[in-house]
Amino acid sequence: MRKITFIVVAAGALILAGIARWINPSDRPLEAKASTSIEAQIDTFSIMSAAKDLPTEEFQDFSLVFPSPVPKSITP
Repeated sequence: MRKITFIVVAAGALILAGIARWINPSDRPLEAKASTSIEAQIDTFSIMSAAKDLPTEEFQDFSLVFPSPVPKSITP
């Protein structure tokens, strides 16, 4: 009798935990309120024109380092 009571109580606790998780999920993305004031607007042109000392990316061309294999010539 004790075993059955424990199983019923455990099942009820799991059901209640599942309902609580369903009602209030924590994986929902947070929503921020958007500001519509003039101070919140960003002047992107002035940001781009005032940018200094930005890091540069170097591109290394390896197309000639590993040439395609030469086909074997057919000998008679």
